[in-house]
Amino acid sequence: MPTNEFEIKYRSICRNIVNRNLSKAFALLKELELSVHKSEISDRINRLLETYNQMLHYTFTGINDPKQAEVYRKMQTDLLALADKLHRDILIENHSLTISAEQKLIEKQIIRNEAGIQQYTRQISEFPKNDTNNLRKQKVSDLFTLIWLSDNLSDNDIEILQKYSKSSKMLVHERCLIVSALTISTFRYFDERKIRALFDLYHTKNSEVKNRAFIGLVLVLYVYNERIHIYKNIESQMKMINETAFFSENMEHIVLQMIKTRETEKISDKLRNDIIPEIEKFKPKIEDKLNLDNILSDNLIEDKNPDWEEIFEDAPDLLNKMAEYSQMQLEGSDIFMSAFSMLKNFPFFNRISNWFLPFYADNHDIIKSIESQDSTFEPEVFFAGLERSVYMCNSDKYSFCLNIGMMPAGQRKMITELFKMEAESMDEINETDSKIDGRLHDRQIMTRYIQDLYRFFKIHPLRNEIFDIFDEKLDIYNTLFFKTTGNDSIILRKAAEMLFIKEYYTDAVDAFLLIDISEKNAAGIYEKIGFSYQKQKRFTEALEYYNKAELYGSKSQWLIKKIAFCYRKILNFEKALHYYRKTEMEQPDNLHVQANIAHCLLSLEKYDEALKYYFKVEYFDPENKLVMRPLAWCSFLTNKLDSAEKYYQKLINSENNAFDLINFGHVLLAKNNKSAAVENYIKARKILGLIKLIENIQDDTKYLTKAGISETDIDLLIDYLTIKK
Repeated sequence: MPTNEFEIKYRSICRNIVNRNLSKAFALLKELELSVHKSEISDRINRLLETYNQMLHYTFTGINDPKQAEVYRKMQTDLLALADKLHRDILIENHSLTISAEQKLIEKQIIRNEAGIQQYTRQISEFPKNDTNNLRKQKVSDLFTLIWLSDNLSDNDIEILQKYSKSSKMLVHERCLIVSALTISTFRYFDERKIRALFDLYHTKNSEVKNRAFIGLVLVLYVYNERIHIYKNIESQMKMINETAFFSENMEHIVLQMIKTRETEKISDKLRNDIIPEIEKFKPKIEDKLNLDNILSDNLIEDKNPDWEEIFEDAPDLLNKMAEYSQMQLEGSDIFMSAFSMLKNFPFFNRISNWFLPFYADNHDIIKSIESQDSTFEPEVFFAGLERSVYMCNSDKYSFCLNIGMMPAGQRKMITELFKMEAESMDEINETDSKIDGRLHDRQIMTRYIQDLYRFFKIHPLRNEIFDIFDEKLDIYNTLFFKTTGNDSIILRKAAEMLFIKEYYTDAVDAFLLIDISEKNAAGIYEKIGFSYQKQKRFTEALEYYNKAELYGSKSQWLIKKIAFCYRKILNFEKALHYYRKTEMEQPDNLHVQANIAHCLLSLEKYDEALKYYFKVEYFDPENKLVMRPLAWCSFLTNKLDSAEKYYQKLINSENNAFDLINFGHVLLAKNNKSAAVENYIKARKILGLIKLIENIQDDTKYLTKAGISETDIDLLIDYLTIKK
C-alpha cells in the first residue's frame, strides 16, 4: 500500500473511532491489517469486534448496563491503541526512514530489552553526582533514548520514574531530560501512561522540571487533541491543573511564544540577507570604532549609540534594524537560530539527550572543553555569567562554550570580561523585573526550552525522519486543554492580535472568530477580520465583516475606504463609488480618493465625469506619470482626440508599452491618420504577437465604432495587419 494511502486510512480510522463511528473503524482496520498479515493483530481485531457486537446486542434487547458509557469509552481507547500498533507495524514492515534511523540509534547506543527503566535508574543512582568519567551521563543518555524509543511504558515504569524524579538521587537536569524524553516519545507513539508521568512531573516544586513538563503537556495534548476527551484520567488531570494559578499565568506565554516560533526562519533570513551584508560593508569601521562592551548592554534599546550613528552614517537604516532585533530578543523572539545552527556539529551533540540538557555551570563536558594553561581566562566567571543569561537557550549556550574552547587566549579573556559585565547587568535587570513580575523566571525557562525543542526538530540530523511539532499549525488556543481555562478570552484576543500583527491572516481570522465578541469590542475585531480576509484576496468575506464593523458604529475613514476598495474588487462599482463619495466629503483633497472615484466612473462608462477627476489628480500631482494613461483613454472615449494624442505621445516616449501603442493606434485611426495608426499597431505586434494584437483590437470594437470607425474598416485593418510584413 502506498505510504500516502496508508496514512490517510490510518487517520480515517482514528477519526471514526473518536467520532464514535466504530463499525466504519472496524472495517478500515480489517483492510489495513491485510498489509501486515499478523495473526496477533487479526485476533485482537476479532476479539474487539466480538465484544462490540455483544454490546450492541445487549443494548437493543432491553438489557440495561449501568457501565455502558464506561465500556464504550474503553472500546474506543482499545481500538485507538490497536490502530496505533498497526500503524507502527506497517511503518516497520515498509522499512520507513524513521524506523530505520531509530534502529540504527538503538544499535549505536546499545539499548537492549534486558536493560529497562528500573535497571537504568538504579545504575544512575549508584554513580556519584559529580562523576567526571561521564559514566553517569552515559546511563542518563541511555535512559533518555530508551524512554524516547519505547512505544508503551508499564505501570511499573511510571512508578519508578515518579519515584526517582522526586528523589534527591536524581539531579535537576536529569529530571528535565526525563521530561523531554517523555514528551518526544509521546509525539512518536501515543501512550496514556507517558502523559500521566508528565502530569506527575508537572506537580514537582522545581521550576525547571515543572515548566518543561507544562510545555510537554501543552504540546502533547495539542498533537492528540481530537482523542484526549476519550481518556477519563487525562481529562480529570487537565481540569485539576487548569484550576491552578500557574496554569492561567503561563498558558498565555506558551500560546504567544509558539506563535513567535513561526517567525524564527523569517528572522534568520532577515539577519542573513539584511543586517549581516550591511555590517560586512562597514566591517573596517566597526573594528576600529565599535565598543564591543556596549553591544550587549541595554543602551542599544533605550538610546542610540552616538558612535554607531557616526559609523553607520552611510547606512542610516542599519542602526534601527539592530535596535529592532535587540527589542525582539528582549521580547522572546529567537534571533540566535541562524548564528548557532552552524555550531551543532560538536561531538557533544551526538548524544541526543544533550539537545535538551539545561545549561549548568559545573557540567564537566564544557569545563573540559575550555581547559587551558592560560591563567588569564576565568572559566568559572564565564560559566556563571552564561548560566544566568536569559537571552540564549540552553542548546546555544553549550554551542557557545564549545566554540569558545577553540578560540585563542586573547579572545577568551575578552569574552570573559564581557560576560562578567553582562552577568552583573543581567542580575540587576532580573532582580528589578522579578519584583515587577514574579512570573518572569517561569517564562524565561519556557522560552529557552521551546527554543531548545525548536533546534532539535529543525537542525538535528534526524530532522527529516521524525515528527516535527513545529511543522504543525500550533493553534494551541483551539485545543480542549486550552478551552478548559477560565480566562481563555483574554489569551485568545492576545493570540489573535499577535497573529494579525505578524501577518498570519488566515490563522488570525480563526482566532478572532473564537472570541466571544461583545458590543464593546465588536467594531475593532470585525475590522481586523475584514482586513485579514482582504489580505487573502477574499473580498466578499472582507466586505461581510467590514459592513458588520460599520453596523457596530465604526465610522472611521479607513473603514469606509476599505469597504469601497472591496466593492471595487468584486466589480460592484456603484457601491464602491457610493463609499468613495462618502470619503470625499470628509477628505476632498485626498488624491487617492479622487483617483478611485475616477476609476469607478470609468468602469461605469461615465467618461466625462471620470475625466474631470483624472484632470484634478494630474493638476495636484503633476509628477504622476501613471495618471496620463486613464487621461488619454478617457480623452479618446469623449472624442477629445488631440488631447488623447498628446498624452499617448508622452507615454510612448517614456515607455514602450504594447497597450499604449494599440490605444494610440485607435486615436490615430479615429483621426483618419491610418498609416501612422498601422505603424503603432505593428510596433505592438512585435511585443505581443499577432494573435494577442488581434484579440485586443476585437475587444475594443465597441470603442472604435463609437469613435466613428466602421466594422468593415476594423475587419480590413485586422487582415492588413495579418499580411503586413
